[in-house]
Amino acid sequence: VKDLIQGHPDPNNDGISLSPDDDTPLLALSKDQESKEEEDTSLSDFSQVDAKATDLIPKNSIFGGIWEQSYRDNVTRKNEAFLGPNVSTERTTPELLDFNALEANSQYDGPSDYGPLFVSSDLDLYFDSFIFQRNSSRDDLNVRSSEETAAPRIQLFKFDRDLLNRKGQHGVALPLATDFRERYIGVWKLDVMAMGPYAQARLSPIKVPKRGFHGGSVTHAGKDVMVSESRKFILCLSDSALYFIIDDSISPQKSAGTERSFPSRIPPNSTFADAYWPHAVIRHPLLTLCGITIGFQFQKLILRFCVGNATTSTSLDYTYVILTSNKLQTVSFLQKIQSHVVTDGTHPGIGAVIDNDDKTFLDALGAPRSNESPSHYQIVHQIWKRGDREASRRAFVLTDSKVYLLDETYTGDGTKPDAEKDKKKKLGDVSFAIVDSARLSHVTEVRAANEDPRKITLVILPQNKLKRSHRWRLVCNDGEGAERLIDDVRRAIGIMA
Repeated sequence: VKDLIQGHPDPNNDGISLSPDDDTPLLALSKDQESKEEEDTSLSDFSQVDAKATDLIPKNSIFGGIWEQSYRDNVTRKNEAFLGPNVSTERTTPELLDFNALEANSQYDGPSDYGPLFVSSDLDLYFDSFIFQRNSSRDDLNVRSSEETAAPRIQLFKFDRDLLNRKGQHGVALPLATDFRERYIGVWKLDVMAMGPYAQARLSPIKVPKRGFHGGSVTHAGKDVMVSESRKFILCLSDSALYFIIDDSISPQKSAGTERSFPSRIPPNSTFADAYWPHAVIRHPLLTLCGITIGFQFQKLILRFCVGNATTSTSLDYTYVILTSNKLQTVSFLQKIQSHVVTDGTHPGIGAVIDNDDKTFLDALGAPRSNESPSHYQIVHQIWKRGDREASRRAFVLTDSKVYLLDETYTGDGTKPDAEKDKKKKLGDVSFAIVDSARLSHVTEVRAANEDPRKITLVILPQNKLKRSHRWRLVCNDGEGAERLIDDVRRAIGIMA
């Protein structure tokens, strides 16, 4: 056990304890002022947060250099140390299998008709026909070589590969595995936010300037206030694990010449014939999934993985907020992952730990105190007609009398590290701050944009007749979400009239 698991930092350590924000319910609060905000978290602070999470790892453990080092690099040096640099490793044990060479020499061996297809357009087919190897002659695909042991063609970090080699779960290390076969279930392109130091050590967060309603940067003490933003990932589900595969251009490593760095996304416009391996920043066995929280109105999911720690009786909490912004996509992913999580006879199955955050959401929204009933909630992005400014993630909330545009933050996302002291909240709990609001009687128009069905505009009358109307320009995740938002707002306006 100690050979594999020892080195997990103790989450109870005073130096790494993360707790939620101590925010007051916000429907009862006045709108935030752009000049009066929380303590700034600058870009330099972001690098310090990452470094802090990495520094938690003991230097004399198996974790030494683990976040910067892929398994393929480590195993290449191990091969040379034990066998010499010129000794072939084709038939060595799986522990010494050179995944670096396998990826570098990878060739597409699926149906030839699939070769010209673009990976980005047929991602599900690419994973099913090439990434997850089939070794039965009765399959439509060609027979794969036995040297590759039927492992998914997904590059991993060293620690993840070591755990996979021994099939160790919940702190139990088993003998060296020889069968790496996994059955492909599905793949999704999603926005992901990592919560807490352990998850963020692998899925480094993005910090962007916080923007007010008119698009200006929110400042504090002369510095821009920074907030955490989601990142693009491919979530790949097999019958035994969930892979978080990088799908954006952000990588901690720089490419050396034409060689692809690890971890990095599959290059845009690549085809099946290019035979690129996806790079997973972390692989979580499904047996370590200890909780799923369904977001309000199925706009998101919160996944919690508990990784055993051999040095203490505690486990490490890896928490991720999956922003689907789409009920059908949320239900599809939830059904797939729920049906493939099993119990080992000692730990409870997923049916015992699935819940929803309705109460947490409504409490944070202040609904019990304001007597307002939310009828529509949707994660959107606000955009501006002028100025070169990136879109800002917002939460749109419709009640029986008002519409709200809110900033949405999560406990453990790094936005307010100094304020995360409340032990009563869990990683991933939501907090809100009002960006703008209006009575339904002041909403004069809600319409879709002609150029993009995902874009909508709300025209709102001012409270003071001396001022002119202002507009909420929003982008939904898809056209269906935009249509549903427009219909619900128009229906609410009709009821008010």
